Amino acid sequence: MLKVCIIEDEQIIRKGLIASIDWQSLDCKVVGEAQNGEEGIKVIDRCKPDIILLDVNMPKLNGLDMLEQLPVNTYDVVILSGHNEFQYAKQAMKHGVIDYLLKPIDPAELGDVIAKIQRKHSRNSHDHPYHLIDGNPQIDSVTVSRALRYIQEHYAQKITLANVSTAIERSTTMINLRFKEELNMTFNDYLTKFRLQKAIELIAGLDRPLYEIATQVGFRDYKYFNSVFKKIVRVSPKMVQIYFTRLEQNDN
Repeated sequence: MLKVCIIEDEQIIRKGLIASIDWQSLDCKVVGEAQNGEEGIKVIDRCKPDIILLDVNMPKLNGLDMLEQLPVNTYDVVILSGHNEFQYAKQAMKHGVIDYLLKPIDPAELGDVIAKIQRKHSRNSHDHPYHLIDGNPQIDSVTVSRALRYIQEHYAQKITLANVSTAIERSTTMINLRFKEELNMTFNDYLTKFRLQKAIELIAGLDRPLYEIATQVGFRDYKYFNSVFKKIVRVSPKMVQIYFTRLEQNDN
């Protein structure tokens, strides 16, 4: 069951979504709500939702500014916007949100979007051959735990071992030593595999071009991304896309 958080300043809309949608039939549960972006950040941190329904125009911290503060590609975000806020919705799409819905929200349209997200999660949980790393490794080292958190929050940006060393106040030698002890690979090897695993998750969504996915997981050059992908995954990103496309067709 996927966890949903609704961040919307109009109480009638927020409460209406909670009460009027048959969340159980969508295999979802509303775990949190907030009336502005500042409160929303706290609720998300506390509830750890899978899906965020996010209004773009809110007091204190609007939806776009809030997206800037969330780790990229960690949550499935669906934007809620009025007709006069369409430009905001288009800007939000650049942040990798799943979709946007115009107010008043049509329950059937919301159901379709949730179903799309469910299919994506289902494909990612299939026993497919493209698992590069353990998504929830058992870590005993504080150094590695902090470094992993840094990667999770910044992998879409340029990361160097020196960056992480400064951020978590550990030497580069210590970080690499602990990574080899805990994960049997260097920091840079893990970072590369983490980024490629995120790319595979995005490819499974079947809703974004490959060059855009490359950028979203921290590769600024698509040719380099393609080369690294083929070296580590053993097939090209295009072949993985074809795999998930066929899986989608079989599901339907």
